[in-house]
Order: sequence, then C-alpha cells, then structure tokens
Amino acid sequence: MTLWWLRRPGTVASLSDRDLLNRARSGNSEAIRALLTPHEPLLFRLCLAILGNRADAEDAAQETLLAAIRALPKFRGDAQLSTWLVRIARNICTKRRPAALSLDDAALSVAGPEDAALERVVLQEALAHLTELQRTCLVLQAVEGWSIAEIAQSLSVTQKKVENELYRARKALARWEESTSGNEDGN
Repeated sequence: MTLWWLRRPGTVASLSDRDLLNRARSGNSEAIRALLTPHEPLLFRLCLAILGNRADAEDAAQETLLAAIRALPKFRGDAQLSTWLVRIARNICTKRRPAALSLDDAALSVAGPEDAALERVVLQEALAHLTELQRTCLVLQAVEGWSIAEIAQSLSVTQKKVENELYRARKALARWEESTSGNEDGN
C-alpha cells in the first residue's frame, strides 16, 4: 500500500520530530517517509472501517498520504501528525461514501479462515447500523486506543460529542445484537 518511493531505506531516525517535520516540509523524501510510514496502518484501518472495502480503503489511504504530502508545507504542527492525517483520511472517505463496512483483519481475533470470514460479515452488518461519525470514533478508540481528547481534536468536535457518539454507537450495537440474537432464538 505504501507509495513505492516511500519504501526506500534511509537514515533520518536521529532527527528530532521538529527537524524531521522541517525537512519533510522542504520535500526531503526520507523525512517524508519517516513521518508518514508509521501512520499507514492507522490510516488503512480507519479507511477500511469507513469504506468497508479493502481496495477502496487502500486507495483512500494512499490518497490520504498524497494529500498529506501536498499539504505538508502548510502543516503548522499545532496538532499531532496522526490527528491531522486522520482528519484528511476522514474527509477523503466521506467523499466516497461507504456501501459496506468492515474492520481490518488484524482487528479480528478468530481461530480459522472460515471463522474470520463469518466474523467479518457479522461485523459489517453490525457496523452498518452506525453513523460514519460513530464508526470513526469507535475505531479510533477501540481499535487504535486513542483517548477521547485525541479523537475530538482529530475530528474537530468537542470531547462531549465524542463521548455521546461512542455511547450511541455502543447502544446501537447492543440493540443490533439483541435483535439478531432474538432472530436466532425464533428460528
């Protein structure tokens, strides 16, 4: 999924984050790679959760990286880089609107391929009952381990809004689970 020129090995590890950012802003490809590569898994998982299709998620994640590279000279560094990248990814994914929903395979812990496939289908169905904002908040907190403050900053909403969306997401998932378990009992 990485842009091919971001994969070349280099040595910028000894630089401070500020120096790395300054070099990346000036177009240093090693610095750009060092800044963006660690965020690729997060961007892919977020895009996959929003779009639900692996190919679309890969495209959106790459589009996010390209947009970030183009906008890097304007990035002031007031927010964390991951927060800024999530905002870009979410905007890109919002334009594409999901048909189906999913989470990354790595987020699923199941025994075999058949179980994994079944769990993905169940998860897609469950996530389809959430709004895009609820899915995004849930993925960032449950899968990525972000704090409510980090999510709020990334999505440009208040912490209370994030808390409310997480609450609504969990309630919607509980209602969905209750309705599906009720269907299984009736069959």
